[in-house]
Amino acid sequence: MDIHSVKGYGNFDVEPFEAYLSRWPRETYPYFPVCLIENWVYRHWQDFSAYWLATGALEWSYKQLTFTNEEVATICTFKKMMETMKFWGDELFRDRLRQKSWLADYMLREGTTPVPILVFENGANFPHPFGNNGETMCTPYQLIEGHMRTSYLWGMQRESHVALKSKHQVWVASHNVP
Repeated sequence: MDIHSVKGYGNFDVEPFEAYLSRWPRETYPYFPVCLIENWVYRHWQDFSAYWLATGALEWSYKQLTFTNEEVATICTFKKMMETMKFWGDELFRDRLRQKSWLADYMLREGTTPVPILVFENGANFPHPFGNNGETMCTPYQLIEGHMRTSYLWGMQRESHVALKSKHQVWVASHNVP
């Protein structure tokens, strides 16, 4: 793949996002959303480069949609991760230290995520790069990026949190079929 690595990833001297974006091959991937370059590629470079590049993620189609709380509830991932995410969402209302994090503070106040999460639509025929023995992505929506944000949305739904908005922005990826 012809995208550059994030200089200094994992260190205190990581290059600023703007510097990374200036090196992004826009002529090769003009339709890859800047929001996803920042929140998926740049912030999760190690996993993105090790696992998601090989899936063809740079060639997927992306659209930003509005999901209701009911649609957010249909997002899934591996069973063990779902259990962990339920715990994170419950802890949002039990753990004062967690509530003081920038993300929890924002979501409890604003009732939605600061940036859209990313899901893959109808991926039952596509192997998940973290799956065991060829395990495929789940349907209707496989969570790709935004596990903590999604956990908090689910927790806010379970708790009927007063600030929870009824709709949320979500990036929906799909495989381009030739």
